[in-house]
Amino acid sequence: MKTYKATHMVKMEDLNHHQSLYAGRGIEWMVEAAFIAAALEHGERHGLLYRNTHQFSFNKSVEPGEIISYCSMLVRTGTTSLTMRVALISEVTGELCAEGYVTFVTVKPHTHEKIEHGIKLDETHDQNELAWRSKAQSFFHNPEKPKF
Repeated sequence: MKTYKATHMVKMEDLNHHQSLYAGRGIEWMVEAAFIAAALEHGERHGLLYRNTHQFSFNKSVEPGEIISYCSMLVRTGTTSLTMRVALISEVTGELCAEGYVTFVTVKPHTHEKIEHGIKLDETHDQNELAWRSKAQSFFHNPEKPKF
């Protein structure tokens, strides 16, 4: 699948009391990057509604002045849902600073009635991509949760 990239510079107003990237801002940017990628995959930005953020985890602090990119890839499709894997990468070091998954539901733009999107994942033999797909699928195996 195609990878979509959104880049940010971490500024003073993006920091927490430890002088590193505030998790709330990091998640805000992650959801935004995931939405952009999902909208480009789907082709209809008004036909997407945010559903859930799954497991956003920091591996490394992000310091002020760092230039970071959110790299988003479609890793799971349901009948009416799209799940994006988003990696926060340092542009200077190439390190993975954080990672998470975001799910959107496809809807009719004006009524918000769920609709099937017809998007299928392409075939891959890339071990990383297969692992990300498996991880994304694991968020939907709980029999207590409704399927969409």
